[in-house]
Amino acid sequence: MDPSNLEKQREPETARYLDFPNSKPGSGLNKFSSTLTREHDFPAAQAMLYAAGVPNREVLKTYPHVGIASVWWEGNPCNTHLLDLGKEVKRCVEKQNMLAWQYNTVGVSDGITMGGEGMRF
Repeated sequence: MDPSNLEKQREPETARYLDFPNSKPGSGLNKFSSTLTREHDFPAAQAMLYAAGVPNREVLKTYPHVGIASVWWEGNPCNTHLLDLGKEVKRCVEKQNMLAWQYNTVGVSDGITMGGEGMRF
């Protein structure tokens, strides 16, 4: 193996993020979330979103809502890093003037489930 290649591997890469020009506030990307956020049709849903961290009315009404799923859980060493990765994705989505909502989903460990009833069909 080329030693100069090993040195390159040790250097941190500059992060590369995509820019989504059509995701700006008011662009129409929030056509689904606007069902809850428009006017005063769903005051309880709006109150919950404010309590969850939406800073003001303008952000609530115009910013696209983006869900960030992660299969992070402590019981699987293969997935423990995914919580931090999801947080980084959330931070970058928010820099693009979108609301980011991180949530967890089912994570299965092959090592734990091997030989269990669910693996026998």
